Amino acid sequence: MKWVVRIGIIVIGIPSLAIGLLVAARFRPEHGHVFAETDINRPAPQVFAWISRPELIQKWVGSLTGMTLTSPAPNGGEVGKKFRMAQFDKIDNATMEMELTVTEFVPNERLGVEIDSLGDPVNGFTETAEYRLSGEGARTHLTFDIHTAYRGKLPRALEPLVTPAARKKVQQDLARLKAMVEAEPAVSEAATPPAATH
Repeated sequence: MKWVVRIGIIVIGIPSLAIGLLVAARFRPEHGHVFAETDINRPAPQVFAWISRPELIQKWVGSLTGMTLTSPAPNGGEVGKKFRMAQFDKIDNATMEMELTVTEFVPNERLGVEIDSLGDPVNGFTETAEYRLSGEGARTHLTFDIHTAYRGKLPRALEPLVTPAARKKVQQDLARLKAMVEAEPAVSEAATPPAATH
């Protein structure tokens, strides 16, 4: 009889505990939040170009396979521009499409975006992200702050697993960004062309 109880604990108890831990993890303080930072040995205008120009963004953001302007800003500036993004998901072996909207654009200082998943209106996510640049001369401190809200029962349930994976990916992306920017010759701030999201 004892072996029946033990099997019951294994079959029912362990999965129930795992589900309980996932549910509890959804309410932790860092729920859906990713923060990363890096120092890049190049002037802020040079770094800003790499985080604001689609042709450069596609070089350092892992799995990003396309970024196309779909709508200009209403006032002709940068805030309000919309882009269609495609990212290859290795787990699902499929391409995920998203819409990116520029929400803040202060050259060489701040860039804010909102990203919405496309396709399934019930299951998906909305992500708000902000880049901040600070520093003087040839050195720039870059921070990347992301908050993600998930839609649908399954995406919300899996958030405790998704957020750590997203944090690891962002750190890898920023390491790639740092290497690529620093591989360029240093350009003086005065000579650096203004950044723009085309």
